[in-house]
Amino acid sequence: MGQGSVGKTSLVKQLMEGQYNPHEPQTDGLSVRTWGVHVNSKDVRLNIWDFGGQEIYHATHQFFLTKRSLYLLVCNCRTSEDENRIEYWLKLIQSFGGGSPVLIVGNKKDEQPFDINRQALRKKYPNICDIIETSCQTGEGITDLTAKITEEVGKLQDVYNLLPLSWFQVKEQLEALDRDFISYGEYIGICYQNQICEEQSQNQLIDLLHNLGLVLNFRTHDFLQNTNVLNPDWVTQGIYALLSDETLKTQGKGILTTADLNRVLKGDRYPPDRHRYLTELMQEFQLCFELPDCGSAKFLIPGLLPKDEPQATSLEGDTLNFEYHYRILPESVLSRFIVLSHEKIYQGIHWRSGVMLAYREGDEVCNIARIKADPEDKKIFIAINGRETTRRVFLSLIRDTFNKIHHSFADLEVTEWVPVPNYPNHPPLDYQELLGLEAMGEQNYPIGKLRIKVNLRQLLDGYEPIEVRRRYNRGDKDFDFEQRYEDMLDITKRLADRPIINKAEATAMSEGSKFTNHNQGANIGNFVNEANDSQITATGFTQTSGVTTADVLQMIDRLRQTAAQLPQEVQDNLILDIKAVEDEVQKPEDQRSMSRIKQRLTALLTAATIGMGSITGGVSAANTFADEVIELGSKIGIELQLPSSQP
Repeated sequence: MGQGSVGKTSLVKQLMEGQYNPHEPQTDGLSVRTWGVHVNSKDVRLNIWDFGGQEIYHATHQFFLTKRSLYLLVCNCRTSEDENRIEYWLKLIQSFGGGSPVLIVGNKKDEQPFDINRQALRKKYPNICDIIETSCQTGEGITDLTAKITEEVGKLQDVYNLLPLSWFQVKEQLEALDRDFISYGEYIGICYQNQICEEQSQNQLIDLLHNLGLVLNFRTHDFLQNTNVLNPDWVTQGIYALLSDETLKTQGKGILTTADLNRVLKGDRYPPDRHRYLTELMQEFQLCFELPDCGSAKFLIPGLLPKDEPQATSLEGDTLNFEYHYRILPESVLSRFIVLSHEKIYQGIHWRSGVMLAYREGDEVCNIARIKADPEDKKIFIAINGRETTRRVFLSLIRDTFNKIHHSFADLEVTEWVPVPNYPNHPPLDYQELLGLEAMGEQNYPIGKLRIKVNLRQLLDGYEPIEVRRRYNRGDKDFDFEQRYEDMLDITKRLADRPIINKAEATAMSEGSKFTNHNQGANIGNFVNEANDSQITATGFTQTSGVTTADVLQMIDRLRQTAAQLPQEVQDNLILDIKAVEDEVQKPEDQRSMSRIKQRLTALLTAATIGMGSITGGVSAANTFADEVIELGSKIGIELQLPSSQP
């Protein structure tokens, strides 16, 4: 394995034949050859899988990277460690090859010594068994490499595992078949012919042959349960022929049609009635998806999309932003995300490193998301606009999809980040760090460079409801992203479905009028960031009432104490609104928004009224709380009235 043009195929020919061709063409996709070696007085046949290094092929390597293998990671001595992407390939091998041993080969040493941090790599990846320098042109190092390969193959336990004679006979019979695939039922028939009648033994044998690269069988995958037993070469040559087709890249812009299948695939080996199997296999491994409502079969291959980002990717209005940062960003992460999310693609907008998605309720588009990758910085950026109450639900759905992709890689190093509110140019904050601080009881996150303290509750509420975070923070190990998404969806539905209780609540909602149609019935506290500041022109309460900031803060503390006497389900909303009032009061007079304070106080009064009318217990405290809210409003020049009990 390794990047393109590092000399993988030349190395194979030197090892097997002692030959060198300075004009060796690049490998398209994958080439498989057999090589006989002598290991500890035994003749062993190695299957050499020579992987093409071009970017488009990387996502397909997951088909064929197996355990029980010896990996040669080939690098170019003339280029840097980063250009060779050594850790990228080591991570890929680790993800799909488990703890299989790895030999790093620095090729073209005749032109320059291999300059890498050997000690650090071997410490981080203990399955690296040696680092050897070679030159295919001069033959230098080839003997040493051959000896090391023989030595490492001799250490593989599977080399010495004796197969039952019946298993060996099935293997020989399958290899002797001059056919590209047989049905799984036919394989079972061959097993019965050789007295292998137990289902467990049949499964173990096909798994062994799959891991050895002699056949391909994907019966463990839901989409391919009733699959055939395949000749690996039939699969690789078919799929790689499609991925390598220049017409698909340039003219088709990644759209694969029935006509393309007939044009690219040779009819004698790939008759039309077998095309569907290749496209199903590509869909199962998230290489493509079928386009709906096209009349005839059409598939989109994200890895073949144009690299140029379309014009129509800007988002209007405020956005909810989230980032993933990777130490190693596998090529396939974003293309697989596009495949898995294809049903939500907005107006067909997608490109090689990004996609626009829509969150809909019925025929209404509630939110639009832009997801784009920066391969150089190893980051993925998510931005979501539209209806505020469903933004975080949409984000949770997107995160759930990414989480599933991340978990398919072993030990993928990925972190989550969120921007500092109102400071988009400041470096983002570690999301898991913020969750941990909140779980420890911290209320604020200080940022010294900005001379501010970020309110954790307010910031995190924009991403996940407090109920969801509390369950997660309790260490519920079974509470995965999918469950978090379902819980968030349920919470949002409950908020949206709750009817308006009374006139006061209706009035509070109407004051956020530009959001009324979208957010009807949602938590009124959510409107704090969308308030219309033109409704109240006073900049400070000291000018009209003589009440000092200290007086107001003292009253706010009293509100908190009273709120603590109310049931927990009421407290959760009150705490956020009280804190919002406090934050607004503490601002300089020229930055203070009286309309936002009024909206928060109205929300508090409404919540207290609901507490009196519909919550068992805490009625007396709710009455007291409502009186204190009205008093606070009066002191700072905001007139509030206790809502009537009738709608």
